[in-house]
Amino acid sequence: MGTMGCENILLMMFMLSDMLSVVSATEIKIEAFFNKTAKLPCNFKNPQNSSPEELVIFWQGHKDDVLYEFYRGKENLMYVHSNYINRTKLNPNTWILQLQNVQIMDQGMYTCFVQHYGSKGPVVIHQFSFQLSVLAPFSKPEIIQLDNKTAEIGDVLNFSCSANQGYPKPQKMYWKIETKNSTKYLGDMYVFQDNTNQLYNVTTILSLLINDTSPWINITCLIQTQESMEPLASETMHLKTQPKENPDSSFLIPGLVIAGAISAVLCIFILIGRNACCATREAPNVKAENTEHPKERDEALEPMNHGSCEKTEDR
Repeated sequence: MGTMGCENILLMMFMLSDMLSVVSATEIKIEAFFNKTAKLPCNFKNPQNSSPEELVIFWQGHKDDVLYEFYRGKENLMYVHSNYINRTKLNPNTWILQLQNVQIMDQGMYTCFVQHYGSKGPVVIHQFSFQLSVLAPFSKPEIIQLDNKTAEIGDVLNFSCSANQGYPKPQKMYWKIETKNSTKYLGDMYVFQDNTNQLYNVTTILSLLINDTSPWINITCLIQTQESMEPLASETMHLKTQPKENPDSSFLIPGLVIAGAISAVLCIFILIGRNACCATREAPNVKAENTEHPKERDEALEPMNHGSCEKTEDR
């Protein structure tokens, strides 16, 4: 019986240890926005109704840096870290400490300690820990077309989408491509962190082949910052597809017209020249003088180009 009792006690101790581990793992989380004010709780109810002169209350950061100390009814800055000077304000009614101008470096674990100052000195009567997370909303994603092209069928158009100054790093960034027949999701995310304020800038690139499956295309860029939040969407870019133009097609019809006109003019000039040549060939013979000599044709009127008009002889 005694052995079984010891085993049961050991089992209960192990179970209690597991329960304490679960409780410690379940952290209270406080969220604050970048450059705004965070409210750091203490969760102190003052059950003994102690006067402020009997209490010492201070908040300590994850690096053991003191943010603020309320020492027996007065603010004490002796042990406050320089990073928090002029950034805190205490509400003595709620025991909530306001931390102003929150930065990314402020996030982490914090603990509020309450000591009762009695005859035996300070004794810790309350302790409360919580996790501070800092959020910075990204700017609205913006789509930019990287090439100066129209959406001609067969071309590849390139786009970029960017959002800036956000925190924490988004989970994913993608494209929503809507056409007449389909919807597609594409995109790889490129992340850049600002060394000064630790905020993130993100970009994704899209190369889109324009095909003839739809007369229109809608393009939207989205960022998923947290799983529990709706994705942040850009303005939708609307494209209207059109057939690809032949670079020489605009000159084809005018060229044919000009060539036909030139040919017609050349034919007219050839016909006029040939008619003139033949008319010269048919000039009458010169009459002979009143002599007994026979009639002869004037050799000066013979055409030089015998191939242009057909030659005839006098009989």
